[in-house]
Amino acid sequence: MGWLALAQVQQEAFSYPVGLDPCGDNFLALRSLPSGTQGVRLARLGPDTLFTELGRQGGWVNIQLPFGQTGWVSAGSVGCCRTAASGRSAPSGSASPSCEELWSERNTIFKAAGYYFRTPQAIQAFGNAGCQFDDEADVPLTTRQREPVAQIRATERQLVCAR
Repeated sequence: MGWLALAQVQQEAFSYPVGLDPCGDNFLALRSLPSGTQGVRLARLGPDTLFTELGRQGGWVNIQLPFGQTGWVSAGSVGCCRTAASGRSAPSGSASPSCEELWSERNTIFKAAGYYFRTPQAIQAFGNAGCQFDDEADVPLTTRQREPVAQIRATERQLVCAR
């Protein structure tokens, strides 16, 4: 079984994008280097994307997304703190992840990979600016992304989450 199926969920404080323009791009660029001109854009983080701060360098914050991808974002666009479930082990007796938490975790992975959302809930949570793929089967997920998606979906089936 996967990490979500086996792990208990604990609450953790995450940072998130702030100051985005919902009438504009409505995303925070995740970059490979702490620079707006050097390196490449790795992903577009929507307004409700949660991440962990790893460190700071000048006006940049090194972050890690819940599925493990790391990169740099502008420090002026980082807010703190939102509490959400993490996949880390928690003491026994803790609650299982909710369908909403699993949905958010799965769609955070798809958003980072450029998926174009169709439901109003997902569009509001993640936005569609810069998205390239309107079919989940076309989204170029890495093995590191596919494994947690498969584990999340298995847990969603066990919990009989609505699709």
